[in-house]
Amino acid sequence: MRTIAVVQLDKRRPALVLTRQSELHLLRWVTVAPITSTIRGITSEVPVGPRNGLDHDSVVSCDNIVTVPADAVEHSVGLFFDDQEPELARAISDAFDLFIA
Repeated sequence: MRTIAVVQLDKRRPALVLTRQSELHLLRWVTVAPITSTIRGITSEVPVGPRNGLDHDSVVSCDNIVTVPADAVEHSVGLFFDDQEPELARAISDAFDLFIA
Protein backbone atom coordinates (compact mmCIF):
# COMPACT_ATOMS: atom_id res chain seq x y z
CA MET A 1 0.00 0.00 0.00
CA ARG A 2 0.99 3.60 -0.55
CA THR A 3 0.05 6.65 1.47
CA ILE A 4 -2.22 9.42 0.27
CA ALA A 5 -1.21 12.55 2.17
CA VAL A 6 -1.99 16.24 2.21
CA VAL A 7 0.92 17.97 0.44
CA GLN A 8 1.71 21.65 -0.03
CA LEU A 9 1.89 22.03 -3.82
CA ASP A 10 0.25 24.90 -5.74
CA LYS A 11 -2.15 24.67 -2.80
CA ARG A 12 -2.68 22.10 -0.06
CA ARG A 13 -4.06 19.05 -1.81
CA PRO A 14 -4.04 15.28 -1.48
CA ALA A 15 -1.26 13.50 -3.31
CA LEU A 16 -0.11 9.93 -3.71
CA VAL A 17 3.33 9.42 -2.16
CA LEU A 18 5.43 7.56 -4.75
CA THR A 19 8.70 7.45 -2.83
CA ARG A 20 9.11 4.03 -1.24
CA GLN A 21 7.85 4.01 2.33
CA SER A 22 10.90 2.21 3.72
CA GLU A 23 13.17 5.16 2.86
CA LEU A 24 10.95 8.14 3.69
CA HIS A 25 12.58 8.76 7.06
CA LEU A 26 16.01 9.05 5.38
CA LEU A 27 15.12 11.43 2.57
CA ARG A 28 14.86 15.21 2.39
CA TRP A 29 12.85 15.08 -0.85
CA VAL A 30 9.73 13.04 -1.64
CA THR A 31 8.14 12.30 -5.01
CA VAL A 32 4.36 12.62 -5.18
CA ALA A 33 1.57 12.57 -7.75
CA PRO A 34 -1.13 15.20 -7.15
CA ILE A 35 -4.74 14.12 -6.78
CA THR A 36 -7.41 16.24 -8.44
CA SER A 37 -11.17 16.15 -8.81
CA THR A 38 -10.77 17.36 -12.42
CA ILE A 39 -11.17 14.08 -14.28
CA ARG A 40 -10.13 14.27 -17.93
CA GLY A 41 -10.42 10.56 -18.68
CA ILE A 42 -6.90 10.17 -20.05
CA THR A 43 -4.63 7.14 -19.65
CA SER A 44 -2.19 8.93 -17.34
CA GLU A 45 -4.88 9.25 -14.64
CA VAL A 46 -5.70 6.65 -11.99
CA PRO A 47 -9.15 6.74 -10.37
CA VAL A 48 -9.32 7.09 -6.58
CA GLY A 49 -12.17 7.95 -4.26
CA PRO A 50 -13.98 7.09 -1.04
CA ARG A 51 -12.42 3.60 -0.96
CA ASN A 52 -9.06 5.38 -0.66
CA GLY A 53 -10.20 7.71 2.12
CA LEU A 54 -11.11 10.66 -0.11
CA ASP A 55 -14.37 12.61 0.07
CA HIS A 56 -15.25 12.18 -3.61
CA ASP A 57 -14.15 10.59 -6.87
CA SER A 58 -10.83 11.98 -8.08
CA VAL A 59 -7.76 10.92 -10.05
CA VAL A 60 -4.05 10.59 -9.42
CA SER A 61 -2.50 12.83 -12.09
CA CYS A 62 0.64 11.08 -13.31
CA ASP A 63 1.28 13.89 -15.81
CA ASN A 64 2.07 16.16 -12.86
CA ILE A 65 4.45 14.05 -10.77
CA VAL A 66 6.73 16.30 -8.73
CA THR A 67 9.45 16.01 -6.09
CA VAL A 68 8.92 18.21 -3.03
CA PRO A 69 10.75 18.83 0.26
CA ALA A 70 9.80 16.15 2.78
CA ASP A 71 8.39 18.79 5.12
CA ALA A 72 5.80 19.71 2.44
CA VAL A 73 4.18 16.32 3.07
CA GLU A 74 1.69 16.72 5.89
CA HIS A 75 -0.66 14.14 7.40
CA SER A 76 -2.02 10.97 5.82
CA VAL A 77 -5.61 11.07 4.57
CA GLY A 78 -5.90 7.68 2.92
CA LEU A 79 -4.37 4.66 1.27
CA PHE A 80 -3.70 3.50 -2.28
CA PHE A 81 -4.08 -0.27 -2.42
CA ASP A 82 -1.88 -2.97 -3.93
CA ASP A 83 -4.59 -3.98 -6.41
CA GLN A 84 -4.40 -0.43 -7.87
CA GLU A 85 -0.64 -0.63 -8.51
CA PRO A 86 -0.83 -2.12 -12.04
CA GLU A 87 -3.02 0.77 -13.19
CA LEU A 88 -0.58 3.22 -11.56
CA ALA A 89 2.35 1.62 -13.39
CA ARG A 90 0.51 1.89 -16.72
CA ALA A 91 -0.45 5.52 -16.04
CA ILE A 92 3.15 6.48 -15.21
CA SER A 93 4.34 4.67 -18.33
CA ASP A 94 1.81 6.56 -20.44
CA ALA A 95 2.64 9.91 -18.81
CA PHE A 96 6.31 9.54 -19.69
CA ASP A 97 5.69 7.78 -23.02
CA LEU A 98 7.70 4.73 -21.93
CA PHE A 99 7.68 1.48 -23.85
CA ILE A 100 7.22 -1.59 -21.68
CA ALA A 101 7.54 -4.94 -23.43
